[in-house]
Amino acid sequence: MNKTRYVLQARLTMLSLFIVLLTACSGIRLISEYDDITDKKVTELQDKFAKHFVTLERIIGTKEAAYENFIPFYDDVKSEMRTLTIRANAIDKNDIVIKQLKFLDQNIADLESLHKLGFSKTSEIIPIRNAFESAFTSIIKLQMALKRGEKSN
Repeated sequence: MNKTRYVLQARLTMLSLFIVLLTACSGIRLISEYDDITDKKVTELQDKFAKHFVTLERIIGTKEAAYENFIPFYDDVKSEMRTLTIRANAIDKNDIVIKQLKFLDQNIADLESLHKLGFSKTSEIIPIRNAFESAFTSIIKLQMALKRGEKSN
């Protein structure tokens, strides 16, 4: 009888310890906390690209669409990307956001290279615009999930 009681107490103690450990571990985060500045800057950058594509689609095939007329735009967005990347690198457990920003940065470099070659019709821009929209959507969705306190998979 004493042995049975001892086993039950041991199981109860183990269960209690397990519950305490589970509760203590629930605060562990595998991803960074929500960053309001990153969220706002990415949204502002997305707005700039939306306007950029609208402008390009409107003036495509004209001299106004030449790359040289858009150098200030590319300089501006590359500078913003550097700022965002530095900020992302400074935040602990921010690997996912860093990868998303690297992908977006590569998209910007590719767009600039294609723009240097020149666009002759709107159909050339649509898949590029769609790629940017997907990249921005991915980043913004993660920021919204972090803001709500959800965990990323």
